[in-house]
Amino acid sequence: MPERVVGRTRELSTLTGLLDEVERGRGQGALLIGDAGIGKSTVAAALADVARDRGYAVAWGRCPETETLPYWPWRQAFRALGLSVEPADATLARTSMYAAVADRLGAVTAGQPAVIILEDVHLADGSTLALLRFVVGLLPELRCLLLVTSRDNAVDVPEQVAEALRALPPSFVRLPLTGLDRDATGELVAQVVGSADAAYADAVHARTGGNPFFVQELARWQAARGTTSTETPIGVRQVLDRRLARLDQHTYDVLAAAAVLGEDVGLDLLAAVVDTGRADLLAVLAAAVAARLAEVDGSRVRFAHSLVREVVYAGLGVHQRSALHLRAADSLADQNDAGQVAAHCRAAGAVERSREFALVAARAAQRQSGYEQAVRFYRWADLDDPVVRLELGAAQVLAGELAAGRDTLRAVARTTEDPELVARAVLAMGGGVGGFEVDLGDEEQTALLERVVPLLPDGASKAAAVARLALARIPTDRGDGPRQLADEAVRLARAAGDARAEVAALAVWCDVFSGPDHVAERIAAAERMLAIATGDLALVLLARRLLVVALLEQGRFAEADVQIAAFARAVLPLRLPLYSWLVPIWYGMRALMSGRLELAASCIAQATQLADDADSPNARLMVFALRAAHADLTGVVEELRAYVETVMGPFVGNPLVDGPSAYYFARAGSTEVARSIVRRRARDGLDAIPRDAEWLESLAFLGEAARVLGEPEAARLVYDALTPYAELWVIDGIGGACLGSVSLFLGRLAAHLGRPEARRLLENALEVHRTAGAETLAAETEKALAELGVPTVRAVGDAGELRCLGASWEATWRGVTAHVPDSKGIRDLAELLVRPRTPVSVLDLSGPGRVQGADLGPVLDQQARTAYRRRLLELEEELTEVTDPARAERLRDEREFLAHELASALGLGGRARSAGDPVERSRKAVSMRIGVAVKAIERVHPALGRHLRASIRTGRQCVYEPADDVTWHCQSAAGASGVTAT
Repeated sequence: MPERVVGRTRELSTLTGLLDEVERGRGQGALLIGDAGIGKSTVAAALADVARDRGYAVAWGRCPETETLPYWPWRQAFRALGLSVEPADATLARTSMYAAVADRLGAVTAGQPAVIILEDVHLADGSTLALLRFVVGLLPELRCLLLVTSRDNAVDVPEQVAEALRALPPSFVRLPLTGLDRDATGELVAQVVGSADAAYADAVHARTGGNPFFVQELARWQAARGTTSTETPIGVRQVLDRRLARLDQHTYDVLAAAAVLGEDVGLDLLAAVVDTGRADLLAVLAAAVAARLAEVDGSRVRFAHSLVREVVYAGLGVHQRSALHLRAADSLADQNDAGQVAAHCRAAGAVERSREFALVAARAAQRQSGYEQAVRFYRWADLDDPVVRLELGAAQVLAGELAAGRDTLRAVARTTEDPELVARAVLAMGGGVGGFEVDLGDEEQTALLERVVPLLPDGASKAAAVARLALARIPTDRGDGPRQLADEAVRLARAAGDARAEVAALAVWCDVFSGPDHVAERIAAAERMLAIATGDLALVLLARRLLVVALLEQGRFAEADVQIAAFARAVLPLRLPLYSWLVPIWYGMRALMSGRLELAASCIAQATQLADDADSPNARLMVFALRAAHADLTGVVEELRAYVETVMGPFVGNPLVDGPSAYYFARAGSTEVARSIVRRRARDGLDAIPRDAEWLESLAFLGEAARVLGEPEAARLVYDALTPYAELWVIDGIGGACLGSVSLFLGRLAAHLGRPEARRLLENALEVHRTAGAETLAAETEKALAELGVPTVRAVGDAGELRCLGASWEATWRGVTAHVPDSKGIRDLAELLVRPRTPVSVLDLSGPGRVQGADLGPVLDQQARTAYRRRLLELEEELTEVTDPARAERLRDEREFLAHELASALGLGGRARSAGDPVERSRKAVSMRIGVAVKAIERVHPALGRHLRASIRTGRQCVYEPADDVTWHCQSAAGASGVTAT
């Protein structure tokens, strides 16, 4: 431990232990919290020294007190790593920039582990906190330790920072720093004054509470007076005032200017403000450095502690402070940092000039996805200008202030006569052109668009406005109006040659043409969206969402899984609830289909939290769909009766939701309510149910309710309506649940009505359910067939095909086909699959001539193996006595690591493996690439991936050992003949 650190052994031990975890490939995070002067920076610096000695790259970022560019501390830290948080294209959304940061940070830390230290996060702005949440989500995949420091009192920590720190995951180690104990205080006092008796150390501890900064300042002051008396000034502020008073006036004036500029200031800027040359400035600062009030580091000067700056700034008179702020603004005006200029002008009382620069800063922050910072700057700008108010509202919506942002935008739209501004305001209410989640219940938006659309000239803006109007009319216009508008929006966008407008128009087109009659057309439209939405991640995600739903409706689950995986890879690291709630919904839906009930329950919990975070009505409805489907499958719907009534109650009487309402009320025990709904719908007919995205789902539920309740008239109506769509699948909403093939519902209704086609329909349903790997749906279908007296027989063996297409491979398993890129691991799998239950040497898989080199001796020598075994015994003894859960976890991790290393170093019979053994080198290479190949397959074909993971054994000899007989046809080169093996 570095000599300058006193009393922080436990904290440093914990942090260095996290470095051990990073070196094992598991990224870590830690939060150092405590009062000003408690030693957070000192501990961080000590960790940095240890990390550098171990070969880490160390990067620092400090949150400034003054306004600066978005993501400022991240800019500092990333710059030290050779990265940037600047988006390649200023028009790209935050999501695209984050995706780029994830890629670059992963690449950098893969080459060299890193420690990123983010200091004074209690001063962080919204954009910095947003990126912090994102990087925290990345940590498990990085070779990186992220150390965050912050104060922890309610006065210094704003609520948004407190909320961000509370939201850090449980795996993020929290290290609160408190005052030093009496012994450590005495050691620190001795470092300052040379020696200290116990009574004096106790007195200092009592006066300072062990705060290291206070301890050192008090000790220095008393040492200068030549006394160890406990008669001290009242508070450290007075200590600093006395030290400052000993400076000459020129030095104090320079510190005053620095205090106005911030805690960490560039020397060139400071020289400009005080109007002196850099050499003269350094000479003046030498006195402050000698007094330990400031530190000069290269081209920057920083106060020794934030308390020093606070004392200096508080001591300035009003006129002096204002003059310094104006000089700072003048010096910064040409440095492309409008935010700081605006802040200094505002502090000086120069309101008009502050508004001018605040607007420039707000727009710059908006372009860089610093939405929270943009909101603050817009509020400083001239809000009498409707364009500025519109931009403020748009930034509020994107920053998560949804209700406030929409209110701001609505006020603009109501008071302006400019049709372009009205259209822009309404579009911004839904988050911009794409509109990932639009409030269709806001009738005023519809009225505003209807007023201004005829006044807009043809072009991209009109295309987007017409598309939004088409979407807004869906709830009230059941005729051709919305479809005509959607077609017109697409035509206008294509005529304008604007890809973003066309994607937005096509998205609305898909919503308007939803339902069972246009599934293929929606797939084509979504694929077109994906092709032209490059560079705008929000629009790409919108396209994937639409494509996933349409593929699910056609039962193309392998292709849907590919899109779901791509959606998840793009959105999960970003930790944006607006988009990410869909991922656990889809994962939960697929888990429920395959019978993985615990995983589905976990997904429900994740989706519930994200729905609350996003404050999304759509998300909450999809959580209900998944939760209700899970309860239905496990037979506990009645336990959710209050939940069902709360969610479905407000929709009673709405034809669209009569089916789900009747079914879940019936399953929850409210049979009379359910029966009244079914009979009313049978009496009024099915035409009132819109043929949109929920039509199949609504009728399927209505038919099931009619069957369960014994209502044959309703059952006949539903059967006749569903018959043309037997080949489609029933999907709840945008993937909240997969209810099965339409043929399952038709078969059940046919059986209930005594129709002879029941068996054929159910057998068709069983085949498609088995092909899709939908085990729960297959079981339901088998039950329905059994009720008809039809036995069902499962196939004894499986068959698979693996064909090389050149740059990719085509894998077919249980009727589902997927594609993966060519790799050595895929070729290894092909070799193993055609030789089931036959061990294959890794040397054969490596190929002739690929393995060279002589034996370099054992992986671990005898002395190392003995030491490993001795330490494992010690760990077992320690684990029987330890009571601290965190320490126990670290001990178990160490035990696991040592056991793995020892096992890897030994071969058959406990003989030592050689580090240079060609077979050993091949074993590692082949095992790694087969593992990577299986993961690649699992992403696009989960069922095959699970089968291979359970059946492939790697080692010095690799073998494919399926539990049951499997026939594989493998073609290892494009155009070559295949090999078949059983």
